[in-house]
Formats: sequence, C-alpha cells, structure tokens
Amino acid sequence: MAKKGNAVGNNKRSRSGGGGASDNNNNGWSSDVHALRKAKHRNKVSEDKLLERDRRSALLTRDSKEKHEEGKLRLHIKRTQRQLDKLKQRLEAWDDVEEARLVQQAKEEEERIQKEATEPKKKRGRLGPETWKLKGAARPAWQVYDFDTRYVDPHQKAHEEAARKVARSRNIFAVCQGRFGCEENDVPQPHCREYLSLLMQLGLLSMQSNQIKTARKAFLECIDLDGVDHPVTPARCHLMRLYLEANRPESARRLWERLPSTDPSVWIRYSAALIEYVSWKILEEDGSTQETAQVLLVRAIKTNIFCAYYLAFFDHFQAVMEHTDEIEDANESSPLEEAIEYCNSEQLGAWKGTEGALAWIQQVLKSVLLDGGLVGMENDKLTKSDLDWRGPLAKVKEAHLLEENSDLPSDEKDTCDGGNDNEDDEENEDDEESSAADLAMFATMFETAMEMLEESGQLSKPN
Repeated sequence: MAKKGNAVGNNKRSRSGGGGASDNNNNGWSSDVHALRKAKHRNKVSEDKLLERDRRSALLTRDSKEKHEEGKLRLHIKRTQRQLDKLKQRLEAWDDVEEARLVQQAKEEEERIQKEATEPKKKRGRLGPETWKLKGAARPAWQVYDFDTRYVDPHQKAHEEAARKVARSRNIFAVCQGRFGCEENDVPQPHCREYLSLLMQLGLLSMQSNQIKTARKAFLECIDLDGVDHPVTPARCHLMRLYLEANRPESARRLWERLPSTDPSVWIRYSAALIEYVSWKILEEDGSTQETAQVLLVRAIKTNIFCAYYLAFFDHFQAVMEHTDEIEDANESSPLEEAIEYCNSEQLGAWKGTEGALAWIQQVLKSVLLDGGLVGMENDKLTKSDLDWRGPLAKVKEAHLLEENSDLPSDEKDTCDGGNDNEDDEENEDDEESSAADLAMFATMFETAMEMLEESGQLSKPN
C-alpha cells in the first residue's frame, strides 16, 4: 500500500509550474521559449496581414506627429478663447476706479517681489490677536446679536460699493465700437488693442484648424470693433481670403461693399475686381456689366500699380523675381511687398484659373498706354499717368532710405559710448539690415523686370 501511495504521489502535477517547457519542470516559461513561439506564430501570418496590422497601429497611435500638432493647436485655441472671454468680461463692465486699483496692486506686487529677491528672507513671527478668526462661542456678542449697538452689517458696505460701481461702469463694446484701435481718452488702451489681437489670433488659429465658422465670426467681430475707416488689423484681408477659398462670392461682395472705396488693401481691391469679372464675363449675372468690372479694376490699379503689372505679365516676372516666399504679412504701408505677397499667394490660382482674367488686365493696361484712352466711369477713370511705376517705386526706396538714416545717429552713439561692448545688439541690427536689404533687393528685381519688359516691346504690342 505504501508503494502504491508513493506511485500516486509521484504522478501528481507540480503546483509551482506549468508544463514541460523547462528541463526540470520547476521553472515557468522562459523568455527564449516565448520568443520562439512568437516567431513560429509570425511565420504562420502572411506579410500582408502584418503590414496591415502595422499600418493600423501607426494610425491609431496617440503619439503620431500629426495628432500631436493637432493637440497643440487645439490647446492653443482654447487658451486664446479663455483669455478672450476673461478680457471681454472686464470690458463689458469697465470701471476706471477698479482698473486703477488693479494697476496699483500689480505695481505693488511687482515691487514686493523685487524687494524679496534682493533682501534676505526674514523669519515670520507669531500673528497677533487681531488676525484671529474666532468661531462659535468664542465670538464676541456684538458679532452675533442684532441688539448690540456696536453691530455693523458686514454686507452693507459691499452693497453700497457695488451700487457705486454699477453707476460708474460702462460697456466698452457699446461706447467705443469702431474705435478699438484709436488712441483716444475714452478708449481704454492697451486693453482694446489686446482684445483685437486676441480676436486675430483666434481667427488665424481657427483657419489653420479648418474651423471656418469660428474664424469668420472672429474676423467679423474684429472688423466691427476696429472700424473700416482707419483699421489697425488686417481682419478684412483675411476674411476676404477666407471667402474666396470657401467659394463664397456673395459674402465677399457684401464685405467689399461695406468697406470704403478708398481702402488701400490689395487683397480687397483685386479680389473685388476678380469676382466682378467672373460675375460679368463667366456667369453673366444681372447687374454685372463690363463697366462695373472696369470700375473695380481701375480702383485696384490706382491702389497698387505694382500688382497690376505683376499679374498682367506674371510669366515674365516669375522668371526674374526670386525669394518671393520670404514675404509674409505685408501691409499697406509697403505696397511693393504687399503686391509680391498677393501675386505669390493662393489668389494667383484664382486669377490663372479664371479664363481670360489675366489677359483682361493686360488689355486694360495696353489700351491706356498705347491709345491714351480713359477706362472707367465718372470719377473712377484710369489715365496714362496712373500707370507710371517709376514714381511709386522711387517713393518706396526713399521711404526705406529715410528709415535707415533715422537709425544711424543712435547706432553711432551706441558705438561711441560702448566701444566693443555692444555685441548683445548685433543680432537685432543684423535683422534690421537684412530686412532693409531684402526690400532693396525686391525693388531692384522689380525695376529690372519692368525695364526688360519695356525693352522686349511687350508693352507696346497691341493684343
């Protein structure tokens, strides 16, 4: 019986491990065995399935570069929206007294931080009884019972201050609408300009993330607050580009009709001329005629003559102009840079994709240069003097030459005072010199292109 029991005991399965993967059956599965079994399993799966599995894994991973950039952009939009809401709440109930107190408080806090940084930290002593907050039975009677003559309602002062604040408060959005960029006494700056800046950031970020409705809403609000007479933001330009990219010609028409006819932006004037040309020549819509299209083109040419020549003879300019992709966010104060940026943006595709649009500009230019005729209606007529490009180009060069000369005295003064110790400002000086050099380079290239165009006789050849 004992032998039988021993035999049964020897046949029992060991509790410490599984099967027969190891030699002594005492250890579990080893890493080598796992690797071997995994390799055998992969050999059974076809390569197509493995590639498909890897592709799905790459698409679903959270650490992909595209999703990482989208997450950063989404967080940036949320942060900008929070800053915008916080500033909007202040501007809707603007109180000059409260804002002055906040400014003073921020100044005192900054002074305190500077003082703590310079002076050694002192050991904090025990607080006095005046700081104690008694509760329950420890409180004095005059804080508990109303019949005490010394009792003062702790909320009475707050109610009175709130009433005075309501009387003083004013809604900046209603009072200063259309003047957020102005430097006037009743316009609280720099808060209004900061609000415009946040709106522009929100609109551009929304365009980048393809949130068209949010971008349109931000740009429209920015135009309403900034005004259309003397705007300080390019919201109208970005909104026009947004409408053209989204193929919304009616919205674009309402935008340029809202703006004054003297608006100097290339994005507004030439986009309006293109939309009117399509409405007249391609779609043959009611109310759009050759005269209305020519009027808008005349306004565009008078606004920026560089852009007219660049579009009319784009193939010629493309062979001469270089480094045009370096120009970004040019404004009306630099018409040459603005024209180069416009003619090398997505708007060029709209012009080249419209049948006969570029030839139409060339025809109008040549009809005035060769025949000396007048194009346009009433006050919007194009004459030969309006097509002079040397005068505007000389003004561009002169303006930037004056800007360079205005910086010379301060630079010479720094050189005399500091000797060789002004190495910290070398990068800023190099940036300014490169910017001026780039503009001079673009002006020289444009002048060269126009002279080559005149020598080739293309301006004197009729269509």
